[in-house]
Amino acid sequence: MNTHPAIDKIKKLAVVAFLTLLIWAYAYLALEETVQRTGSLALEKPPPQLLVSFVDREGPVNLDLVLKGSASRVAEFKKRWRLAPEDPDKESLDFYYDVIRESASDVGLHSVDVFEFLQQSEKLKDLGLSINSCSPETVEVRVQQLIEKEMVVQVRNTRGQTVLHETVDPALVRMYVLPEYDGPAIVTLTDQQIEQARRIAQKARPYVLLGNRRTEAEQQVNIVLPSVEQTLKIRPFQPSRIGYLISPTLQGRFDVQLINPDELRSSTSIKASDTAMDAYDKSLFHIYILIRDEDVGADPQDGVTRAVLYNFPSDYIRSGEILLNQEPRQARFRLVPLPEARSSDGS
Repeated sequence: MNTHPAIDKIKKLAVVAFLTLLIWAYAYLALEETVQRTGSLALEKPPPQLLVSFVDREGPVNLDLVLKGSASRVAEFKKRWRLAPEDPDKESLDFYYDVIRESASDVGLHSVDVFEFLQQSEKLKDLGLSINSCSPETVEVRVQQLIEKEMVVQVRNTRGQTVLHETVDPALVRMYVLPEYDGPAIVTLTDQQIEQARRIAQKARPYVLLGNRRTEAEQQVNIVLPSVEQTLKIRPFQPSRIGYLISPTLQGRFDVQLINPDELRSSTSIKASDTAMDAYDKSLFHIYILIRDEDVGADPQDGVTRAVLYNFPSDYIRSGEILLNQEPRQARFRLVPLPEARSSDGS
């Protein structure tokens, strides 16, 4: 049965169009494009007996990358790159260097060819991309041998000060450290944890800092701190540094003449823990004297009498570790107009 010539022509045109589209689609898929993005290179966690770090760099290392691949793969990568951070399908260019896998675990310095490392990356292969260029092209990695030591556990607050403990169980832990390390295994407690540990045992994991790497012990310890009352001692203290809290309207116009400085610097009874007392002793001013606007009108001979403010560290006030153990001392002072102020007032 013969078909109509017009139908044959339409069929031939359809086949040609289909083949043309197929060729264009294949050409598109085969077309190679580049894309520029930032990435990072971090160190995979090594075995506990090794300390691995970047030389002269804080890890992870930021990478400037130019990647290449087919147009379709690049388009797919860009699409996933733009997804929201919380989207599980979002793509990122985070790479991890494992000294064991890369046969670079010998003690000493190792030069990492970043370009070569990324060329072998399974992550890029899965994305259908390859590395075109990267910066930096090389980084240095240092491998150090650690040894296992038994160390005393020391409790500290978030300011790095030692906190007196009642019990730490166990009192000793074994950890991998540098051979020359002879410090403690540290437990850092927040002020809230310290307050809780004075009532009930708190669990925490000791750690040591090896360069910029924090290494934690395998086992946790139970910490009990003495009650606040047990840590407080009555201490005589001579405040030596006196500051003034003066009204802005009086600044530059009046000089404060303190009538009884020796009395204010005499021995004062304070109840405090060791750490609180140490912090108070190191404060810029031990006591403050408040100067108000109305003090200008006081009798020049008698001056003004006002209780001083003790500059106890606020953290230790909140924790109840420092308080005055007597009535506050009374400052006596007078305000004397400065010569410049007299001139500007027309005196």
